[in-house]
Amino acid sequence: MTMQIASPETRNPKDVGKMFARVAPSYDKINRAMCFGMDVRWRKTLAMAAVKCAGAGEILDLACGSGDVAMSILGISPQQKITCADFCPEMLGLAKSKILNAYSPCNVKFEIADAANLQFESEKFSAITIAFGFRNFKDREICLKEISRVLKPNGGLFILEVARAPKCIEWAQNIFMEQFVPRIAARFGGDKSDYEYLAKTTRAFPRKKELNKLIESCGFKNAKTKTFAFGCVALTEAQKI
Repeated sequence: MTMQIASPETRNPKDVGKMFARVAPSYDKINRAMCFGMDVRWRKTLAMAAVKCAGAGEILDLACGSGDVAMSILGISPQQKITCADFCPEMLGLAKSKILNAYSPCNVKFEIADAANLQFESEKFSAITIAFGFRNFKDREICLKEISRVLKPNGGLFILEVARAPKCIEWAQNIFMEQFVPRIAARFGGDKSDYEYLAKTTRAFPRKKELNKLIESCGFKNAKTKTFAFGCVALTEAQKI
C-alpha cells in the first residue's frame, strides 16, 4: 500500500493518516535515531525564526505531529500563542499530552485541521511552521494558498523538510533513506513499509529552486532556503505578500 502513495498526485490522504496513526507511539524515538538527534537543533532553528517573526502574534504549527516544534517555541518564548494543528487525531493527542505535561500552558490550542481546507479565519496568524509534514500534502498549491489566506500580511512561513541532496551525494542519501531508515524504524518499533514510503517521498520532493518558485506563485515573496546535513534537510522561509 505505502509504495503506491509516495507521489503527491496519487496518494490517498486517508492512507497517510492511517500510517501516521500507526507510527505515533514510536515517532519521536525513530526521528531521534534516524537523524542522530540533530532534528532537535533543526527544530530549534525553525522555532527561533518563527518566534522572531511572530512577536506577540500567534503561531500556527501546521502538521504539528508529536508537538516537538511547539515544545521548542515554548522553550524560547513560554507565553507565545500557538495553535497546534494536525489531520491525524493520534498525533495531535500525542502533542497535546506532551505539551500539557511539560508546560501546562493556557496559550496553546489543539485543532484537527486539513491543510487544504483550514477552518481558521483569514489573516489570523503571524507565522506558520511546518516541520517534516509538507511533503505529505497532496495538493501543495492549494495548501499554500490556504496557508497564505490565514497568514497576516508580511507574516512568515517556515518549512523544515527532508530535502533532495545535491546530485553529487544524492546516491548516498537514497541508500540511507531506502535501506537504513526502514531498518532503524523497525529497530525502534516502527513498520519498515511506512518508512519505505517516507524514503519514496524524499525522492519525489521538489528541489529548492522549484519549491521556492511554487511558494512564490501562491501568495508569498522572498522565498529562501537554508540547508543542513550536507543539503539533506532544508529550512525554507517566505513572507506573505
